[in-house]
Amino acid sequence: MVPPRDGTNELDLLGGFVFSVAGDALLGISAGSQRLLAFLAIRDRVTTRNQVAGTLWPESTDEHAGASLRSAVSRLDGPARAAVKVTASDLGLAEGVAVDVHRSQALAHRLTDQDRAWSDDDIGGCAVAALSDDLLPGWYDDWAVIAAEDWRQLRLHALEAVASRLTEAERLAEAANAALAAVRVEPLRESARAALIRVHMAQGNQSEALGEYERYRVLLQAELGIEPTTRLRGLLGGLEPR
Repeated sequence: MVPPRDGTNELDLLGGFVFSVAGDALLGISAGSQRLLAFLAIRDRVTTRNQVAGTLWPESTDEHAGASLRSAVSRLDGPARAAVKVTASDLGLAEGVAVDVHRSQALAHRLTDQDRAWSDDDIGGCAVAALSDDLLPGWYDDWAVIAAEDWRQLRLHALEAVASRLTEAERLAEAANAALAAVRVEPLRESARAALIRVHMAQGNQSEALGEYERYRVLLQAELGIEPTTRLRGLLGGLEPR
């Protein structure tokens, strides 16, 4: 992973909205302006004013949505205003604005591409950290919810891929960290639990593997009324859960 350069305007959307200049968070950005910056970052391409306004203010008339968009742009000051490229018909995020989710998405796509070689940085602790935060938590606009779910699915697959590769490399403490991160994202996801059980078995920690299986079985029964698959049980290598 490549961190943003010193002095770069940085828009962080993972874990919450923060716009920073040279590492210092810029305060006082209005809610409407935050939504505009976040939408343009997620969209990641030039978008017509009408589409931006209609997406951000879907329940307003075209006239009111357009007025809200103009207000959101006008309230941006200094570096935040410079982060938006504005024309008479279009809006986009200006070049040179580093966006954390873009870097994390690129990492996740590398990790889930089976035909692509990985670097050590791709499967280290920083990689797990880059895949561990939700996108815009607490935002309930339709476009934000859809983007957050897309990111959730992508990072789950990436975290599981990291756990698998680290297990193969016998970097088992790091593998456990990656698998646990996937479990935290989605506790009911069997493939995440499978990744963690494989780590425990590779470490020779049979009791940990059995305990993880049993915790998952109880949770699955309580939440969905179903049992883990035979494939998951097969990872225990003949060990019998309680």
